[in-house]
Amino acid sequence: MSSTTNFPHPAIACAESISLLYLLHSVPTPPSSNRLDYLPLHQEVYTLSFTRERNLAGTLAFLSNTKDDPDHIPAVCVMEDLESSSLSILLAVNRGKPGDGNVVLQEIKRGFESIYAVLSQVSDRENTSKIESDVFTAIITMCSRRILCRLRFIPNIRKISKQPIKKVLQDAINCLGQLGNKGLGKLSQIAMLFAERAKEVIKLADSWAKHQTLTRLGDLVEGIYRLWKIGELQALLEAIPNRAMDPSARRNLFNIVSKVARYREAARFLYRTAKKFRSARQMKVLLAGLPEEAFHKVPADKYTPRLAPALMRMGAVYRQGELGHICRLLKTTEPQANDQFANQTRKALTKAKIHAEIQLLFYCEMNTPRPPPRVICSSKDACFLCNAFILMHGKMHMPRYHGRLYTGWRLPLFPKLNDTAQRFNAVLENQAKNSLKSLLSRQQKTIYPDPNESTLLTLTASASTLCGSALSEEIVEQKRKTIQAQIVMEDNPSIVPSTQAFPTSLGNIPGASSAIKTEDATTGGKEHMKTLLLNGTASQFPTRITADAGRDLIQGVMLSRTIVSGSKSRLFSAGPLEVQIEYTVENAVVSHSASEELGYSIEWLTGEEVERLQEYRAASFVDAEALQDDILHELDDQNCLFIAARETAIKILVHPRHA
Repeated sequence: MSSTTNFPHPAIACAESISLLYLLHSVPTPPSSNRLDYLPLHQEVYTLSFTRERNLAGTLAFLSNTKDDPDHIPAVCVMEDLESSSLSILLAVNRGKPGDGNVVLQEIKRGFESIYAVLSQVSDRENTSKIESDVFTAIITMCSRRILCRLRFIPNIRKISKQPIKKVLQDAINCLGQLGNKGLGKLSQIAMLFAERAKEVIKLADSWAKHQTLTRLGDLVEGIYRLWKIGELQALLEAIPNRAMDPSARRNLFNIVSKVARYREAARFLYRTAKKFRSARQMKVLLAGLPEEAFHKVPADKYTPRLAPALMRMGAVYRQGELGHICRLLKTTEPQANDQFANQTRKALTKAKIHAEIQLLFYCEMNTPRPPPRVICSSKDACFLCNAFILMHGKMHMPRYHGRLYTGWRLPLFPKLNDTAQRFNAVLENQAKNSLKSLLSRQQKTIYPDPNESTLLTLTASASTLCGSALSEEIVEQKRKTIQAQIVMEDNPSIVPSTQAFPTSLGNIPGASSAIKTEDATTGGKEHMKTLLLNGTASQFPTRITADAGRDLIQGVMLSRTIVSGSKSRLFSAGPLEVQIEYTVENAVVSHSASEELGYSIEWLTGEEVERLQEYRAASFVDAEALQDDILHELDDQNCLFIAARETAIKILVHPRHA
């Protein structure tokens, strides 16, 4: 087969597009989160909320990474069986051929089954903390090797020597001590708590080193979890000057603490999920195997990859000499560019792997489970190509992508699904053309920094977040008076505006973005206060800021205020959260009388109060870090809304006043 063919086999066209994109840039797009408003609306009935499914898949994907093995990256999705009230956890790893990674899959399967066996003991009536402890023990047993690697007790697969966790913690303690209260300001109390708990972790690390048992490893993970619970750890570490502690060392310390603490968080999350949902007490593992034909390769022994014909086929080059100009901008020559393109294409056709996320998606397409899984999560963020395909497919959600392009990536080979492959090739060709246009307009190569490929999905305190894409138009039309709470993450590099690679392939699902209307503008009572419009961006309403001294909330102390229609409150700060209340009335004469006043209370909740709410009230927490656009959220039966970010949670209580 020749590259001059107008319509090469879809697998060859895909390999050529990937090789061309890699020639232009190895990271076509920076890391980001996928927006929830691009999700399809599923008509099926689910027992798990979308956020609960997302958090469950994310937690299990994190735990599935039992060892540092870049050749077999796992991914999972959650499939509900409504008839048996059970959950099937679909599991896959990157594969280049049938049977590849079977040993890894069986190891993960055994670990999951040991956790599920403990969760099966959960009951509605008994509230035993021992089960949660047993779940934690099962997690430590399953993930001990990966935990030791994260803590730098054993080397990673690259054999790169890194400073032990004890040394990094002690350096941080010393640096914070040198800054003192004056240098740390409002972080001084947190710094004292950090030093206290970090010293506990160092002692626990010494204890494990003397007697390397799973029990002592669990104690060490518990100690790191307590260190993580101080809150504002990232802000505290960022307060250390670069001259005192290298920025990469600070980032690595934050990464270690947050990820090791997640093992303890995972135990609590899984236990509470099983406590709330009976289906989570009956979980089983299904290996999402594809038929052997999926791994077949296209015969390419008579095929010669050539860059110029590939560019012309894609419509990316039209004029004689344009390729030479492109190569000069890429700081290479035509022969070098052609050789690189040819080598990458041949490698893709002979040695490429089907990533785990793609296997899960094709498995679900072939088996059509009802209701279908809504989320795919990997132990790492999705690569550029997996994310692009999932977006084009449009039926499932991937929380984050790191943006790196892997040339050893391929789709399963199913002749009956050639149309899908051709649609994806069109997406890749369009991306390649856009990248070339950018190269020619900027007159230089676009280079994004090497991304962090493994980030943590935030676990909400309770998983019943309502996203804008799922809003019913009827709800929007029924409501009129709203409060707009603007959630702003202060200097938080983990919150990156979504930059969809191919948004046009999905179609935008509009969320609520305006005030809500009802028939009567003056009707009082509780019913018209039943919704909140949450917004991650600045308000467009022409309003006044009410005078209110101070800005920081005190944990455990409730503040009560009033606000008149058409005005905003001050910004209330709690950890990484800034919250502002805005009261708006549309299509009515706005007066400043008592009848147009709104009373509200706001409180930064303690950890004990959050746990109490979860146990006895089933409170619904909105994940502020997941907000991408306006969303409408129902108040609960006590006119309350709860908002969380990392370890910080606040409560807003609304109580309207009437004349």
